[in-house]
Amino acid sequence: MTDTLARFLDSLHPRASVRVQFIAAALMWLIGSSILLVRGVGYVQDRYWHAWALAIGLALGVFKSRVLLDQVARKAVARIRNRGTAGFLGFFSIRSWALIALMMGGGITLRHLVVAPGVIGAGIMGAIYIGVGTALLLADRIFWEAIMKPASPDAAERA
Repeated sequence: MTDTLARFLDSLHPRASVRVQFIAAALMWLIGSSILLVRGVGYVQDRYWHAWALAIGLALGVFKSRVLLDQVARKAVARIRNRGTAGFLGFFSIRSWALIALMMGGGITLRHLVVAPGVIGAGIMGAIYIGVGTALLLADRIFWEAIMKPASPDAAERA
């Protein structure tokens, strides 16, 4: 069922080469990490008692990148390579798009329920945003490396 749905959704948008899909994925992670880092720094700047949040967020981001997101990015690169030229938005799987939507919704909900500027909740939210943003930014290098690598000869056959 999921495979049929994926093929149907794939047919609804323009085709893109492997390189274009890598660039789209890399830019998406870069934009997402930038938004999170700017928001996170906004929560901790000008507050001397939030400096710990910045340090914790950066440390958690490095850890999360190495333990989780590097592997996710490698799987996405392998998926794109194996698919070859395909629908543009297919650079991430349906499951990945659903997870992105869930995480965005969770972040927005948490921000509206918990955080008030100038209170400790802002420091915690800042640490979370900085951590996730740092992890995305560090793991994004895997997409950029894939963009810079020349395509293998068998990739041209799949395209």
